[in-house]
Amino acid sequence: MGNDNVLFLFVDEDKGNPGTVEVSSIIIFSGLRPKGSSVDIDPLSTTFALNSLGININNSLLKADNLRQGAQYARDIAKKESNIDIRSVVIINSDTLKELVDVVDYVHVDFNQQITILGEEKDIRAKGDVTGIMAKEIVQGKSFPIVDPDIIQDIPETSLWRLKSKTIGEISLNMLDLAKYDRSTKKDISHEILRLYRQDKIEVYNKNMTLILIDFLPEFFGRVIMDFAVSIIS
Repeated sequence: MGNDNVLFLFVDEDKGNPGTVEVSSIIIFSGLRPKGSSVDIDPLSTTFALNSLGININNSLLKADNLRQGAQYARDIAKKESNIDIRSVVIINSDTLKELVDVVDYVHVDFNQQITILGEEKDIRAKGDVTGIMAKEIVQGKSFPIVDPDIIQDIPETSLWRLKSKTIGEISLNMLDLAKYDRSTKKDISHEILRLYRQDKIEVYNKNMTLILIDFLPEFFGRVIMDFAVSIIS
């Protein structure tokens, strides 16, 4: 809730504790609304200093002693790769993303993307309605249900990170565009975000003052703050 550049890390919690990053996307907010497309960061990106420790975004959480340190590693790497000054880091696992999408039933995604493999460009079209369980499976790398399977069947998994990042980025952007929902749905999704945040199912590092207030105030006041933010978006 603010005009910030936020790094979203989507985590497959089944791959170790606290889990490994499956998707890394930077989303820029302006006036409490997502601005433009997400910026995708290669999960294997790293810095010179962290490379000597064998740390890249893909394993930064797993290699770190705790989530906070892993989030800082990922933030440093993403800032270097994107040249964007990132304020906050948000960590969401596949189950949490599923719960968020379930609130709105599905999120529509429609984009074209080119992936270069061994010098050859492949055109990929992703279009369809993504349900919560579909979003979870995309983060876990189990399926790409809105992409023609014949087009990607010969693409190695190591080359699919960009498609995965783009897909999850578009799901997140469309889901967070609260202005398109009716008043009741806006309230439902903002309250679900608050519930998941207060249950530590959405981890945020380098919080702004609004989130710090929500941490300390009773849940009722948190809902008032969320409702106020949604009214501004409207």
